[in-house]
Amino acid sequence: MEFQRFSSPDAAALEANMVETRAKLEHAVEACDMHAIVEHAADLGSMLTTARREVAAVALLDPHRALANALPEREASGWFWNALATALQYTGQREQANAIFAKALSQCQAQGWSRLQSFVLQHWGRSLVEQGELHQAHQLFVEALAIRQQLDDPRQASTQRALAEIARLLQEVTR
Repeated sequence: MEFQRFSSPDAAALEANMVETRAKLEHAVEACDMHAIVEHAADLGSMLTTARREVAAVALLDPHRALANALPEREASGWFWNALATALQYTGQREQANAIFAKALSQCQAQGWSRLQSFVLQHWGRSLVEQGELHQAHQLFVEALAIRQQLDDPRQASTQRALAEIARLLQEVTR
């Protein structure tokens, strides 16, 4: 079961963005720009996952783990870990995904990246719902919603929908 997985509203635009981002990544690799490599790899990996090409996303992201580890103070590394964890989730590597979501969350908390933290919580929460860990997922969505409300982020509506769906699922389990 895929719980509230995001789909691009414009597949053609997503494809165009992937081509553009792949070119940026190639340029960053040629220039040996560590920060840009991590940033563009994270962006492209996330787009590949959105396009349902999570195996390609893992293959793209995996070789750049050491660079992301070397830049823990850069927000791009947090986005990198979130992208990798999400791709791993959708390839069925849930234990590894959970460990990387935890790493991303810890990094966000240490660096004060609230907006990114709400994304990590939301993505990890979806993964936990898919694993049947409804109570744990509920707590992550509650935390994501609190951050999104504090930031007045329009994505709080999707978090509220997720919480309503989890409440429904929890009721089914207790029947």
